[in-house]
Amino acid sequence: MSVKSIIAIAFALSLPFVAASHSAAQAADTVRVGLAAVYPAYSIPYAAKQLGFYKEKDLDVDITLFRGGPATQEALASGAIDVSTIAPAAAALAIAKGVQEKIVAISVPPTPAGWYIMVPVSSPIKTMADLNGKTVGVTQKGSLTDFWVQQAAKKAGITVQSIPLGAAAVMPALKAKQVDAAILWPTFSYKGLVDGDFRSIDDLGATMESSVSEGWAATNELIQKRPAVLHRWLEANAKAIAYMQAHEDWSIKFLKDYFDEKNERVIKMVFDNFIVHINPDGVMKPEWIKTSLELAASSGSKEKLVPEQIFSNEFTPIKVN
Repeated sequence: MSVKSIIAIAFALSLPFVAASHSAAQAADTVRVGLAAVYPAYSIPYAAKQLGFYKEKDLDVDITLFRGGPATQEALASGAIDVSTIAPAAAALAIAKGVQEKIVAISVPPTPAGWYIMVPVSSPIKTMADLNGKTVGVTQKGSLTDFWVQQAAKKAGITVQSIPLGAAAVMPALKAKQVDAAILWPTFSYKGLVDGDFRSIDDLGATMESSVSEGWAATNELIQKRPAVLHRWLEANAKAIAYMQAHEDWSIKFLKDYFDEKNERVIKMVFDNFIVHINPDGVMKPEWIKTSLELAASSGSKEKLVPEQIFSNEFTPIKVN
């Protein structure tokens, strides 16, 4: 057999190995995302996945829905997920305890769009001043809902008693008048308004200062060892946000499925009042960060971390491409 023939056979035999190596080199990078609830901002990763934007960025994204923020934070702390949304106060508490994470982009509108302190329509309470000394339903003590209620009470010059009910029980408890008022968020707040069950005594989206109420938190492992992967994941999300904002019909249909909500008026409120107000670039302005930390401090958080320990602006503004 000639040398030329031997080389040809060797090359042919090597092709499967070359193909396998090429395939391995092109394998998508995995990002594990944890979400705490069904909520407008948390629909974005599902939209990015459905629209194929993660695939465009060579990402294999695994999304897990947990039962609330604490469970999501525990998963991030244990390394079971790479990214989650979190309130700065909760991040400060976790980081102070040694959890290796940072908020890398804002994930919601800078004001709490769609968040209301609400009462039953038949309630004699007409204003925040009337709520002085009354009970207000929240998800749990020390949660974002509790922070907002205490801040709203402080702004109104009153005191209220936060009653922790769990996220699923807040709306039913208010409807049953087990509490005098409750804080509700999209879509519960919009549904209560559309159905005529509740009325607002404080629209937090109109009365609260801009802040980073929630952001995408990433593990230090992802930030430091796979920053390019995190960049691509954020870019895919930004593209999904921009797409949703530019394609209302698609977004309404997608959000109806996501929330399992048939009333299009409710979903239209989610789109108009929340989705269109998310900044795709994820930018966290210094004054927003300052306000978010002041909010945490005013609500009883004793963690004295500086912004650089909690937030990173390394990944923003996010490119939309």
